[in-house]
Amino acid sequence: MTRTLKTTASAALLLAATTALTPALTSAQAATTPVTFAMSAWIGFAPLFVASQEKFFGAYPLKFVHMDTGINAAVVSGAADSADLSMNQVISDHLKGFDVKIVMPIDYSNGADAIVAKKSITSVAELRGQTIPLDTTSYSELLLAYALHQAKLSLADVKPTNMPASAVPAALLGGHAEAGVTWAPHIDLVTTNPGYHALYTSAEAPGLITDNFAVKTSFLKAHPGAMPAIIKGFLEGTAYIKSHPTESYAIIGKALGISPADAKIQYAQVINPSLADMKYMMTGKGNLKIIPYKTNVTMVRQLMITQGQMKPTQKIAEPTLFDAKFVTSTH
Repeated sequence: MTRTLKTTASAALLLAATTALTPALTSAQAATTPVTFAMSAWIGFAPLFVASQEKFFGAYPLKFVHMDTGINAAVVSGAADSADLSMNQVISDHLKGFDVKIVMPIDYSNGADAIVAKKSITSVAELRGQTIPLDTTSYSELLLAYALHQAKLSLADVKPTNMPASAVPAALLGGHAEAGVTWAPHIDLVTTNPGYHALYTSAEAPGLITDNFAVKTSFLKAHPGAMPAIIKGFLEGTAYIKSHPTESYAIIGKALGISPADAKIQYAQVINPSLADMKYMMTGKGNLKIIPYKTNVTMVRQLMITQGQMKPTQKIAEPTLFDAKFVTSTH
């Protein structure tokens, strides 16, 4: 999952990786149109891995290209056909004039991100005045800001201290702070110690921290059949995980380099949206307990302003950020 709010790197890495990972097509494969998907290793892509293995994408098979950095640059440059982008990345692309849009929600965090604290702190309101270690360039700050807002507080009421998510457990257990924000697997390093617990998790804010399938509009125009096939394959992949868990966790584990047992444990910390969930997230029409994209954009924009990534005077028009027609036309 791309949790960092700032990502830079050369797309040349992807060009080399794509060449290395894409074998010559056989005559039977020539009728297909492979779609490259730039991504980091993340459990939320489980339905994509399964759909790829089971050939659910039909004429538009996904070709996964793993990248630690440069994912956004890859899709913007056209080195990748598609990519997993966070909402802030798409907003940033829009402000720079790049025509990149989200066309499908992939997953949202379901406990994989958390505010961890001493058990003596029993409510988010009690964080007022506390020093809070977290990665301030990541979605950890968005989770903290949202939790504080729910408690009628703001980031100004706490003292955020920037550090890698992996360093947060040591900061708490070493007595340097009483609460912090991190993500799996670092959460367990804190909560398995007596006297500590997860004070607030992303499971309490469904739809806040998302992974999103993004493409350039030029790709959509050139390949109008791609997204309907990918959305259909994604949904079939999700269904297959439920109906064939043993086979699925083996596929997912192999894709991520982990055991099937670990794949099952990690998969419980994310949710892949159903078609109804997708439609609600992208349009806001309905009454589901998921944060829709429109609300997500507002919150991410405010965080980007706080972090100095955009000016308060810069406006965002939601239709320029995502294209819901492929999801809404799916049945």
